[in-house]
Amino acid sequence: MRFGRWKFLIMNIISMMIFIIILGMINLKIGRIEIKLEVFIFPIILGVLFGVVNTYLSMKRTKYLEEEIREKTKEFEYHAAMDDMTNTYNRKMGLKMLKNYFILSKRHKNNLSICYVDIDGLKYVNDSFGHVEGDELIRDISEMLRASLRESDVVSRMGGDEFLIILPECGIEGAAKVMKRLRETIGLYNEVSQKNYRASVSFGISEFSPSNERTIKDLLAEADNKMYVMKKENAFLLKTGTKNNKWGHIKLSRKKRQFF
Repeated sequence: MRFGRWKFLIMNIISMMIFIIILGMINLKIGRIEIKLEVFIFPIILGVLFGVVNTYLSMKRTKYLEEEIREKTKEFEYHAAMDDMTNTYNRKMGLKMLKNYFILSKRHKNNLSICYVDIDGLKYVNDSFGHVEGDELIRDISEMLRASLRESDVVSRMGGDEFLIILPECGIEGAAKVMKRLRETIGLYNEVSQKNYRASVSFGISEFSPSNERTIKDLLAEADNKMYVMKKENAFLLKTGTKNNKWGHIKLSRKKRQFF
């Protein structure tokens, strides 16, 4: 398309030059005629120049519009792939990327781990402090998730208080280290946030390795089941006020203050 416009511009210039040469040759042959052909050369040149300039400006305008369309398309594709609240990938893009990484892991015989993460006690935060506070907690957890990951890792919000983490070329031990970093980050967050509740998450990890024949569905189901097992345990701890030494949960304080 661009070549066609440049070709048209060049042809205009060449045509103008040829036309001027022909007129000059005609004048030489019929120079005795009272009305000289040179009279017509100037307006013809102006017309051709106008056409060339108009073509150039049209090309420049078209290029600008094409760049604007490309930018708008990129912006649309970005928003179509992202979760607006957390600036992480949305569910559709997260599952698409999981499929791509799964295919690559099988092809190159690499490990792949995924992790389902669920925010504990979000309903309590929404009911007790309002949905604005609940949304802030979701955004804060998503930021802590990203801070705990490698550059190659992917986090997507699956909906509500649930996130999916994709860990390419990472075994289950490496995924456990990521979750440890996340818990440490959340622990620091609880110390400095001065909120009337303590944030925590439940999670479940599953792994694909070249030695097994697991599917994406198998990985998602295992991670989801493990996450809900931990969530039930955390819910029990909330009700009883018991400290969980394994995951670092802290006793509930007096009255309705919740520590997740």
